[in-house]
Amino acid sequence: MGRTIRFVLLLVGWVLAAAVALAVWLHYYPSRGEVSLYLTSAVPFAVIAGVLALVIFAATRRWIMLTVGIVVVAALCYTQLPLWRAQTAPAGEEIVVVSANMLFGDADAAALAQQVAAADADILSVQEVTPAALERLRATTIARQLPHVFAVPGDQALGTALFSRTPLSGEAEVDDETVLHNLEAVTDLPGSPGTRVLAVHPGAPLPGRTHIWQRDLELLGGHLRSLPPGPLIAAGDFNATWDHIRYRDLLQNGIVDATEQAGAGFLPTYPTDRPGGRPVIAIDHVISRGFVATSVRTFDISGSDHRGVVVSLVAS
Repeated sequence: MGRTIRFVLLLVGWVLAAAVALAVWLHYYPSRGEVSLYLTSAVPFAVIAGVLALVIFAATRRWIMLTVGIVVVAALCYTQLPLWRAQTAPAGEEIVVVSANMLFGDADAAALAQQVAAADADILSVQEVTPAALERLRATTIARQLPHVFAVPGDQALGTALFSRTPLSGEAEVDDETVLHNLEAVTDLPGSPGTRVLAVHPGAPLPGRTHIWQRDLELLGGHLRSLPPGPLIAAGDFNATWDHIRYRDLLQNGIVDATEQAGAGFLPTYPTDRPGGRPVIAIDHVISRGFVATSVRTFDISGSDHRGVVVSLVAS
């Protein structure tokens, strides 16, 4: 191997290892600006850079560099490990929660209804619900399967709806300071009476508006921490990934991420309207307290830029 080639390879290896170290730092950094926020969404892909760096250091016989690389890659894997390690769920009747984003109300309501029926859902959280989209949803089988509805529709991305198999009470908006409607109610679920259910949609981190994203997540976190003890399910488009510490800050006082509980791994849901249709980041979630998630899966939604999420829960 020529000296020049070896030098270039080592330089590439160090750049890749530095990218992995940056990914680990971003996992714990409270993103504020656009660059750090968007880069944090890509943290899981840094594993690829890490593997390439290790191959380069091994091929060039740079053992000290290889050792450093192994440590950095191990640190990155440690940040992702909770999503791949399943918890043991108790026996009990399953409760199925579905979340779907309708992209300004344009998603195919009938196709969504088929997914809801196939999942035998008990709770459905729908985001970006316009008045026209709400009427289309009410005209599908969702209205029979989940007859109890609390909805605050709105233009473009503003509206949100919560559908339930069991009666809802105490319907209210989470916080009228959030830019989008976030809803909550109480319902009696099998094995878990008095469960508080939320349909959530914090503001997106659009260019020049990341402060709104930060504020909405802080408002949502403050609201969750203010709630009395008891079973809780929150489902929706959180506009944040596992690697955003502002999302993980929501996971307090016994609230846990369903993907983490089920060990479902990396399940990207957005965006599906890019070339190839393959989503690259996981921003749609179900979080809960008083439950254990047994499975998490995603599904395509015609007309939306998100995949939907289906989560099975058992009361703990």
